[in-house]
Amino acid sequence: MTYDAEIADRVRAIIGEADEKRMMGSLAFLVNGHIAVGVSGDEVFFPVGGGAALDLAVQRGAHRLTMTGGRTAPFAALTDPDDDTLAEWIPEAVARAQAR
Repeated sequence: MTYDAEIADRVRAIIGEADEKRMMGSLAFLVNGHIAVGVSGDEVFFPVGGGAALDLAVQRGAHRLTMTGGRTAPFAALTDPDDDTLAEWIPEAVARAQAR
């Protein structure tokens, strides 16, 4: 699955300075060499770690990212989020990446 270019442009407008890397049809936005945000298809995903952090992200309206083959990863995902939602989630994701 390829990433949605329009969603990637919307992420780009909010995230500011980030390196971009294409990975298996997805587009990852890297801060300090760490994935802060990714776009795959119409989903925007955020590495949040597992456990309580992922549970909290799910409570906030995200879902667990399901990888090809049905595997899950410690990433929260939002399907076709609006700009207000992206503006809420992206700064938190950038802060996590900067802290690593």
